[in-house]
Amino acid sequence: MRLFIGIDLPPELKQAMRDLQVELRKLGVEGYWKSPENFHITLEFLGELDPKRVTSLKETLTRVVPSHRPFSLNIAGLGGFPSMRRPHTLWTAVSGNLSELNRLRDKIHADLVESGFNLEDRAFRPHITLASRPQLDGINTSAMLTRKLGEFTVNAVVLFESKVIEGRRRYLDLYMAKLSDVGTPQVL
Repeated sequence: MRLFIGIDLPPELKQAMRDLQVELRKLGVEGYWKSPENFHITLEFLGELDPKRVTSLKETLTRVVPSHRPFSLNIAGLGGFPSMRRPHTLWTAVSGNLSELNRLRDKIHADLVESGFNLEDRAFRPHITLASRPQLDGINTSAMLTRKLGEFTVNAVVLFESKVIEGRRRYLDLYMAKLSDVGTPQVL
């Protein structure tokens, strides 16, 4: 199973990001566009794992996530990895309560390492991928670099399975753990 842990986005925010994709296409930007139903913020990419490891992943989320309170994030702007001059990935930025987002991600990461998962050890850079291998040569995207797309409250963390269904990549919710308003565990 190909798995990752992330934050899903509300439908209205996914629509705003889809509208941005349409606008970029109208400007002539080409690339491999991500499907709006798959928009998310990745907290931890796990890769190919034996299905038997899912139980341990659920236990981590059950232990860690409910000890955090809901928090707000903003989605705005346009960026590229490694840069906008030669991007291999086109994304929109995540801002807002990044200290709480980082705290949540770091605790999940530490618990997974302690549980024996072999994880990438690179800096966490929250973003939402719009397209891979974009072609921006000669296209002016400056008006979109600071475009505000919306704000939402993070209420849950999801264990996703990445799977190809009928020739399309889909991200399926396997498990969801809710952040808690009162500090007591609430798991869906």
